[in-house]
Amino acid sequence: MAGIKKKQFNEDDILKEFSTKTKYKETNFYYCGQAFLDACGMPGPVMGGINMFLGHSNSSKTTAMILAAVDAQKKGHLPVFIITEKKWNWEHAVQLGLEAEQDEDGEWHGNFIFNDGFDYIEEITEFINKLVDAQASGKLNKSLLICWDSVGSVPCKMTFEGKGGKQHNASALADKIGLGLHSRISKSKKEDYPTKENPLYITMIVVNQPWVELPDNPFGQPEIKAKGGEAVWLASSIVFLFGNQKKAGINHIDAVKGGRKVTYAIRTKISILKNHVNGLAYRDGKIIAVPQGYIHDTKEALDAYKKDYSDYWNQVLGGFGEGDIEFSESEPFWTFKARKLSE
Repeated sequence: MAGIKKKQFNEDDILKEFSTKTKYKETNFYYCGQAFLDACGMPGPVMGGINMFLGHSNSSKTTAMILAAVDAQKKGHLPVFIITEKKWNWEHAVQLGLEAEQDEDGEWHGNFIFNDGFDYIEEITEFINKLVDAQASGKLNKSLLICWDSVGSVPCKMTFEGKGGKQHNASALADKIGLGLHSRISKSKKEDYPTKENPLYITMIVVNQPWVELPDNPFGQPEIKAKGGEAVWLASSIVFLFGNQKKAGINHIDAVKGGRKVTYAIRTKISILKNHVNGLAYRDGKIIAVPQGYIHDTKEALDAYKKDYSDYWNQVLGGFGEGDIEFSESEPFWTFKARKLSE
């Protein structure tokens, strides 16, 4: 009886059958300024990913978000502002460089979408998905920069209706962002999204506030947590920390003339807590936030700023740079205390 001839398999054919040939766009960022880059080692949020801006109140998170949106406008991209914290200031946004004009009725217009009318998480994610659908179908021919300020300030539908709590909010974020939008946003990094002839990005910035979980034993280390559960943190390509973990970690830089005291700058820090782009993690970057953006944390930069914007501060203080103006630095009067999860 003749032997059975074994079928020969070509390993190259197997590799081709089960491998993909996905090509990705080059890694690009939105630019938040040279001082920002020098402080944390990153130009700003990475395109085609979720970026978390984490920090206590008044640590300049919104400043960085708006600067990224300003750069998006310069690139011809479309900033989408989702404002749920109700602290938005149009004058500040324009001062930072956002192109926006106010009409006779007080409405602001420009190359952006602005929406602050949401009650709960599911409304927001449905809104974002509709924009992504419009982009994918060709109805919206622009890259999207979605800026949500802030993710920890809005409940899920069940909580909004008085039937849920924190765990339901976290679950909604995990389902809608961690499992849903994360995949759609990441897909925009592909070379052929939405088409090879017309490559576009979807990028998301989520502004959030931290809380610190204290260890159960005296030898353990405190652990920083983000509001809304871990899903958005896990989905984020980069997590930027503004200020310190346990407290705000900022100082006010004040100018006083004739008994009038004005905070004209905030000294803060920008660190990288998570970086799935290139692995860089600067943890000690100091920076100064001023009404017009960021400057380096040096005496020379402060002196240059006061000179360059002397006309602006003349209006505020009635004279800037004269000998009768005193300068000081102080911590904010409010503080945040670390707490255990059970508290």
